[in-house]
Amino acid sequence: MTVDLADLGADVEERLGQTPEFFRNMAVIVDLSALGEMRNGLDLNGLVRLLRDQGMMPVGIQGGNEYHERLAPNLHLGVFPESKPAPGRAANGGASAPFGDAAAMVVDKPVRSGQQIYAKGRDLVVLAPVGQGSEVIADGNIHIYAPLRGRALAGVMGFEGARIFCKELRAELISVAGLYRVSEDLPENLHGASAQIRLSGRQLLIESL
Repeated sequence: MTVDLADLGADVEERLGQTPEFFRNMAVIVDLSALGEMRNGLDLNGLVRLLRDQGMMPVGIQGGNEYHERLAPNLHLGVFPESKPAPGRAANGGASAPFGDAAAMVVDKPVRSGQQIYAKGRDLVVLAPVGQGSEVIADGNIHIYAPLRGRALAGVMGFEGARIFCKELRAELISVAGLYRVSEDLPENLHGASAQIRLSGRQLLIESL
């Protein structure tokens, strides 16, 4: 275990060298909890730059120290709690999340720039606009009954059956189980339309509702 960026870079290159396309453009949460006190010597900015140079997309950290958590917003990273459920998928590949009877989190106020909403171990339902510069995240599905102008990340712990539903697609970024698209890559014919986003194999599909 190390926090030396040269060693970390070599390890990442070795791992990606076997299946580079599988990890390309994958949204990742950087878990620092296993480092213990060693994390105090970690150059988070350098690590994030390293991962981005390798084609991955860090979207958040967990298990960092106070300095890392203060730095995270400047690196466009969210801060996640350390304890999370294990990844899973529905047996039939459908949109039902494997979270038992956990009630969905319901947000009825606008999500404003700089805000982050995270539905841990359940679905997220948003009844108000998701503004530019904000982020809505769920381990399960995300339902947005209003314009989506910020970032929406569903199935962040690896649930490939997760979906995003929104009334008005104007997102800065959408992601399901690590695969993502940014605003420039969204279909022009669905800009401002009602849409759902889901995975089909390793492809992110954006479809009209």
